[in-house]
Amino acid sequence: GVEDQDLQSEVVGIAEVLLSPRSGLVGKSLADIQFREKYSLTVLAILRDGRPLRTGLVDLPLRFGDTLLVQGPRQKIRVLQREPDFVVMGDIEVAPAVRARKAPVAIGLLLLMLVPVIAGWLPIAASALLAGILMVITGCLTMDEAYQSIEWKAVFLVAGTLPLGIAMEKTGTAQYLAGFLVDTLGGLGPLALLAGFYILTNLLTQFMSNAASTMLIAPIAIGAANQMGSEPYALLMTVAVAASAGFLTPVAHQSNVLVMGPGGYRFGDYFKSGLPLDLLTFVVTLLIIPLIWPWP
Repeated sequence: GVEDQDLQSEVVGIAEVLLSPRSGLVGKSLADIQFREKYSLTVLAILRDGRPLRTGLVDLPLRFGDTLLVQGPRQKIRVLQREPDFVVMGDIEVAPAVRARKAPVAIGLLLLMLVPVIAGWLPIAASALLAGILMVITGCLTMDEAYQSIEWKAVFLVAGTLPLGIAMEKTGTAQYLAGFLVDTLGGLGPLALLAGFYILTNLLTQFMSNAASTMLIAPIAIGAANQMGSEPYALLMTVAVAASAGFLTPVAHQSNVLVMGPGGYRFGDYFKSGLPLDLLTFVVTLLIIPLIWPWP
């Protein structure tokens, strides 16, 4: 059967309502205007001068600036939005009921999504899409809930920045930058070359996939090591670490994009929180890698 929580979440809502600047209800009480009878809404409290009033509300004269906390059918709240005497600040949504019976199904689908990815049968994007469709088919989510859960902001952000990485690859910009780096820093010593390759790879990986940036820079790193008559292990590991340190932009890694919407993060938030991490990774890389793989 239908539970009370389900009925409440679907039918009943709560909203904050202000008296409009030109309201003709100032000085009148809720009883005078027959608020409950007219709108079928219950006033739970009135916020006045920063203090909530919860008793004697029916006969309390209304003042300009009062905020009414009302509860009732969502349809009636929408009617109140059209009244010139009130300004509805927004319907406060009640959390939907938890579908506890569907929890095992959702967990099972999550595990099922991981199997083809681990086995190498499907890429994670295809497996996740299939699991999402099964969530709707099995009733774990409604179609509307599935649609609303899509972070369109993140989708368009990725779609807008992908061409940048592709353009850098197709036009040879990345290769040119790496070649310029070797010519410029090669004479300054091996540590300077490590630092230069780290910075270049890390900048590229903020707008490209880490695999793409690694594939672009790794051959150039090998060539630079050969020119110096040294093994390429230190340079290649520096490139690998730098390509994995995608902290500065939301498109640098899939995880960054996934948390952008739910966390309410902006583009600049990633830079502010990621820059210290990137600098720390940079310093540790330059200190540790030459100890493990002597360079040159």
